[in-house]
Amino acid sequence: MIAWLRIAIQSAIARKGSIVIMVLSTTISVAILLGVFKIRDDTKTSFSNAISGVDLVLGAKGSPTELILYSVFHIGRATNTISAQLETKVRTMKQVAWMVPIQLGDSYRSYPVVGTSIEFFQHIRAQGQSLRFTQGRALSDPRLFEVVLGSAIAKKTNHRIGEQIAITHGSGSGPKQDHSNSPFKIVGILEATGTPIDQTILISTNAFDALHDIQDGGLQFAKLNPESQVSAFFIGLKERSSVFSVRRQIDALPDANLMAVMPGVALDDLWSTMEVAENALLLMALGVLITTILGITATLLVSLQSRRRELAIFRALGVKPYQLLSLILIEAFLVCLSGIILGWFVLQGLIYASADYLRKEWGVVSELGLPTPDDLLSLLYLVIIVLLFAGIPAIKAYRMALNDGLNPPS
Repeated sequence: MIAWLRIAIQSAIARKGSIVIMVLSTTISVAILLGVFKIRDDTKTSFSNAISGVDLVLGAKGSPTELILYSVFHIGRATNTISAQLETKVRTMKQVAWMVPIQLGDSYRSYPVVGTSIEFFQHIRAQGQSLRFTQGRALSDPRLFEVVLGSAIAKKTNHRIGEQIAITHGSGSGPKQDHSNSPFKIVGILEATGTPIDQTILISTNAFDALHDIQDGGLQFAKLNPESQVSAFFIGLKERSSVFSVRRQIDALPDANLMAVMPGVALDDLWSTMEVAENALLLMALGVLITTILGITATLLVSLQSRRRELAIFRALGVKPYQLLSLILIEAFLVCLSGIILGWFVLQGLIYASADYLRKEWGVVSELGLPTPDDLLSLLYLVIIVLLFAGIPAIKAYRMALNDGLNPPS
């Protein structure tokens, strides 16, 4: 077997032009296929870890998926808000450990501004880790006009601790009002988390409400009172097993018009709606892969015409027919294996080059690593299919007559 492996390698070197093309096409196909798998898995993992430790998201009744997209990922727009008075009713439930209010609707240079409480920095986790600061500190006195910047915003705007910024009332493409007469002082800059927090500006709920109570150029501070409206609440439970019990209690609140959503379940619904797009990408990758396999088969078939004399000499030297068939299969296997190895290294290089961009721009954490079991299974299927298709030129070589090889047609 070792001898035939050496012969196959030497034969490939003699035909290095066509072999290089086959290896390169396989490399590209493998990189695309594994890349689709990688993006799919990393996106799901990153979205699931965006708010680690949050057991329920409380909001107005509607679409659970829309509530998660808006309150966590700041995608879309809230249709309804809920009264801040509900915080007292829910917080007094014995299974509830903490609640963090989320107020949305303002922006700064198109970045979302989130009104929240000091508890946000104590309980919210990103990618399973507590929030940490590269500079400064968290919000302290909720009555002060202080602001904490996400890492991506700080990098793009070059803002520093102690600088002041003016927040804009309104977000998206709708009308906006500049609050330049009520500037906020930057007191902290968060470390990169690979989540939407990186592109978020955090202020206190008191300051958020106060911005909306400006009268005659003066600022009237408002507490989080019953008249205040909140986009959502993040809820942490003492025991996760009580999640269904808490949901039933929330549903039973009179005239509340609320829904408590489990983030994981809502994200599963989101992936279900995106399954068509995911399958389309996968089919495109498989299409490229099939084209490569057919190209390898066609190249091996064409090469037999120029290798008739070589194969005939092998037969004349006593090489058995099955050994001749094995030679072609070994060559196809080496081409496929080389393409797989190179394709994996190409993918790792692309991940290394784009990891920062994906984390900061899309909130997707992608790291270098070994192939997953699903990757290995897919690559095994690829090798088997390549060998099956390579059987076509292998059988043709097997059937070649000795005289045809020694006296090839002109």
